[in-house]
Amino acid sequence: MILAKIANGDQQAFGSLFNFYRNKVYGYAYAILQVDTSSEEIVQDVFIKLWIKRQTLTNIDNFGGFLRTIVKNETLNALKKIALTHKSHQIANLGATEIDLSTENAIQFRETKKLLDAAIEKLPPQQKLVYNLCNIEGLKQKDVANQLNISPSTVKTHLRDAVKAIKNYLSTHDEVIAAPLLLFFLK
Repeated sequence: MILAKIANGDQQAFGSLFNFYRNKVYGYAYAILQVDTSSEEIVQDVFIKLWIKRQTLTNIDNFGGFLRTIVKNETLNALKKIALTHKSHQIANLGATEIDLSTENAIQFRETKKLLDAAIEKLPPQQKLVYNLCNIEGLKQKDVANQLNISPSTVKTHLRDAVKAIKNYLSTHDEVIAAPLLLFFLK
């Protein structure tokens, strides 16, 4: 397995992992930040963290979910830095009314996240549980099936129906602006 090779320091395996995931990481970061250089920095930061913590990679059951969490956290940290920079510029330029696009993106992200959370809350209990275990906790579908004592096909059906319901809910709200972000979360 590639994660085991990376955990043992195999740089070629790490290069393969990087080449496979870098565009996804960049796309997610760019969808939120809308800044090429910041998005490239996110890619670098994410893969540096993976390399530094490579010995723990063999303990990860759902690498996609694990990577999504790291990318989300790095992007949120970048948004916080942008917001702080914006705030310091605002204080320095009292009276300036121009809104920084990065801050606007951060606000849109928060609003979209609230809508996503509201959509998840509206799911039937079993769909909500399966969705949270698979997409938020990062468990594999077979592990969710074992944990809930249901068949893997039932988990797959609940997950499919949950994603469909969430997409339908979001499509009825004009406030949803960060659509690329939602596509990342709804995979």
